[in-house]
Amino acid sequence: MSAHPLEAGLRAGLEALGLELSDDQVGKLLAYQDWLAKWNRVYNLTALRDPQEMLTHHLLDSLAAVAPLRRHLAAAGLEKQRLLDVGSGAGLPGAVFAIVCPELDVSCVDTVAKKALFIQQVAAALRLPNLHASTPGSRTSSSNGTW
Repeated sequence: MSAHPLEAGLRAGLEALGLELSDDQVGKLLAYQDWLAKWNRVYNLTALRDPQEMLTHHLLDSLAAVAPLRRHLAAAGLEKQRLLDVGSGAGLPGAVFAIVCPELDVSCVDTVAKKALFIQQVAAALRLPNLHASTPGSRTSSSNGTW
């Protein structure tokens, strides 16, 4: 089985950011980008079309916030960690956070239904039970129904 064409670039970016991820997490990040590129051809989820630009401007930019997010969550000492990504568009950074922080319950909200549907599809396809999506006016996916 051949490696994903962007895997080396992703791994180099992870190293530069000081992030250690499992092979499964790396695979899910690459699969997320593939889903984004596929849906983007039809639904215009993001202006970027070049896979390399999507890697640097979407995945790696989102991943750059993971270490500060983890520090903040650790300092907060919350029993149940939740994140609300408002205006998440195609799930950035929410879907990326859900992949690399499986202990974090991530709810993405966007006014555009097709973007929320994309995030729901990604959550199902990548088996991310901690990733949820909704539009304003729909019920949010928090454990107690409130934020």
